[in-house]
Amino acid sequence: MKTTRKRVGVALGSGGMRGLAHIGVLQVLEEAGIQIDYLSGASVGAFMGAAYAAEMDLYALGAFAAKLSRRDVLDPPNPFRSGLFSGQKFLKLCAVVTENRTFQETCVPFWCSAVDLATGKTCYLHEGRLADAVRASIAIPGLLRPFTIGGATYIDGGTLESIPAAILRENGADVVIGVDLSICPPYAPKRSNAYSIAFRSVDLMRAAIDTLAPSGADVLIRPDVSFMGRLVPHDAAKCIAIGRAAASEALPEIRQKLKQQA
Repeated sequence: MKTTRKRVGVALGSGGMRGLAHIGVLQVLEEAGIQIDYLSGASVGAFMGAAYAAEMDLYALGAFAAKLSRRDVLDPPNPFRSGLFSGQKFLKLCAVVTENRTFQETCVPFWCSAVDLATGKTCYLHEGRLADAVRASIAIPGLLRPFTIGGATYIDGGTLESIPAAILRENGADVVIGVDLSICPPYAPKRSNAYSIAFRSVDLMRAAIDTLAPSGADVLIRPDVSFMGRLVPHDAAKCIAIGRAAASEALPEIRQKLKQQA
């Protein structure tokens, strides 16, 4: 009797530079022969998802990320505008990583979540240039300036939904794998600063939102990369390795879901 392969969607969650763990997760899924049919991302998940959808080699992406510094990612701060950083450097980085492709040129259908600042609703960007959509999705309130596309102004996609899983189910995914970077251990930093307090506040808000509105993913991969800062890309190799370990641990559950009858 002929069986139809279940279609797999992967939703990559938000988390700043902790999103390097997404590289390890995608590497393991690829090595295990799990074909990704649909892909979505919020904030840094949008960046990693766009790189994958634009067919960037995952190992090259890991090596590239390991060489990044804060100067490569962030512009000089300007506190007198709608965000501390303009985001122009990041936009250029997105264009390089995605080869300036559009959504119509991706290897898998990809959705990039962002929040419309005017309506306060989550939108799933699926047209136009990948780099623009990613820049909109990663506009962390107060840090990166909001980004305008087609007359609408957007902020960070993780503001309302840290793991954009539902959009994949709506578009045909039978099994949805979510990658959650929001493990939030007790806060006991040696040195507090404005950044650490702001991101801690974001972590607490997102944890509360996720409790009230779970992602709905069939399998949730949760790499513990809480040691990692949100803005500075350091310890990339460690972060990727933790993503690999978490994905490897989840493989039996993923395979079981793929075998289950609809």
